[in-house]
Amino acid sequence: MDAVRDEWDINPDETNLGVGEVTDLMDRAAILSQRDPLRRGNVVELPADGDVVILGDLHGDRTNLDRVLQWARLHRHRDRYIVFQELIHGGPKDEQGGDQSFWLLEEVASLKCLFRSRVQVILSNHDLAELLGADITKGGEATGETFRRGIQNVYGSHWTEVYDAYRRFLSSLPLAVRTPNGLFITHSTPEREALEDFDYSIFNRPLTEEDCRRGHGVYELVWGRNHDQPSADDFARHVGAELLVTGHQTSLPGVKTPTSRHLILTSDGRLGTVLLVPLHTRVPQGVLARQVTRIRSLQLPGARRKRS
Repeated sequence: MDAVRDEWDINPDETNLGVGEVTDLMDRAAILSQRDPLRRGNVVELPADGDVVILGDLHGDRTNLDRVLQWARLHRHRDRYIVFQELIHGGPKDEQGGDQSFWLLEEVASLKCLFRSRVQVILSNHDLAELLGADITKGGEATGETFRRGIQNVYGSHWTEVYDAYRRFLSSLPLAVRTPNGLFITHSTPEREALEDFDYSIFNRPLTEEDCRRGHGVYELVWGRNHDQPSADDFARHVGAELLVTGHQTSLPGVKTPTSRHLILTSDGRLGTVLLVPLHTRVPQGVLARQVTRIRSLQLPGARRKRS
């Protein structure tokens, strides 16, 4: 579907939006996420035409985000989709030590407003922490505290209005994206113990606050680690998938395959990666793993290739 501009649309090239503009932007993106015509419950079902760009955790890495967007050229490829996750908590800090990753939320919300269903963001564990008012310790820092400080440093006394708009956007996000060729894209998958009584109905019904608490479906979905083959097979069977494409776990090569079902991407930092997948044909895990590309080696439009 072509991008359609209307009075709600915000130019993603604009910076330093006012408080009212930011809150309108985030609320518009939240509405588009909740009412996405491709969404079935909490799963987005992509069509069988075109291709999809899949990213792992970005954690505030605007350099990698901008490079991927230049390469993906959504305005030229009208049947291309892109899936984001874990935009916040990381990347550059301001002079007062505030986390600036909220800029990625605003930029991706702008893209959602411009490209509608072609831009998808799935819920992550760091998003969930902000929704629950919980802190995650990363690199010795309380991520939520640093994140909120960064927002306050930019928006001053109105920072809570902006922060609440960010949270409304995060609460609108789907849990998964499904492709017609057998991929199920989530932030992670549950561990073996959680699968014993995992509530798969979270994919099909309105979510409750209890679903997001430790020991319940959404929490166990986005926090899962230590994947093993039987658990991967079980989860894939329940969600009707062949391969599980996730983020959540750091991998120095930028991708890892702990089971024959999993493909785990890392998209922040100099080793961050991205995956482009055609939607009309099934691709084996081994082939997909070889197609994962390092973001900082992407050939951008107009750039000349270096001679070997």
